[in-house]
Amino acid sequence: MICLFFFLTGTEVKAQIPGVSLVTGVIKKVIVAIDLKVQQLQNQTLVLQNAEQQLENSLHLSSLNGISDWLSKEKELYTGYYQELNKVRGLIADYDAVKSIISKQKQLVVEYQQANALFHRDAHFSASELQYMGNIYNGILQESLRNLDELLLVVSDLSTRMDDAERLQKISEAAKAMQTNLDHLRQFNRQNAGLSLLRAKDAQDRQNVKQLYGIN
Repeated sequence: MICLFFFLTGTEVKAQIPGVSLVTGVIKKVIVAIDLKVQQLQNQTLVLQNAEQQLENSLHLSSLNGISDWLSKEKELYTGYYQELNKVRGLIADYDAVKSIISKQKQLVVEYQQANALFHRDAHFSASELQYMGNIYNGILQESLRNLDELLLVVSDLSTRMDDAERLQKISEAAKAMQTNLDHLRQFNRQNAGLSLLRAKDAQDRQNVKQLYGIN
């Protein structure tokens, strides 16, 4: 559970400190890495679809050439083709679940960027607090990157010995982990917005905070 432990005794005068820009730079690199992994996952479905088409074409040619001469070697050839084709089709079917995970990952980055921009505009947070926020965001984004790494391994290796049930389990685990990341991010954002509202000095200040964060 992510906890927010800023002091409620007031806000420091905001000052530029090296830590804030350092954390921001690290997070930018993580987002670039995330974008790369997402692109790799999206490209993988094209690879799988091409493999499916090639295997189907091979099956078609083999059936035309050998329909009247069903030999033992051809049986083995067909068996191998069908096994590989089923594996590819299974991975393509799994990719529907993968696309949902990719969508959540993109949403995670978008919501981080939106919230982070708002917090940097908010005078109720000090530079050291913004640095702390950056560290939390970095942790969440790093975890999502690790989840993408694991997911990419599952869907990109046709030679894996992982059976369908195990592969589906891995994808399901990645989906749950990504949802947890998104839930933690949203909870952290709500806590920060709530803290800013508590620090408001008067009715007008509170109204400004509500308008900034879209609080009803």
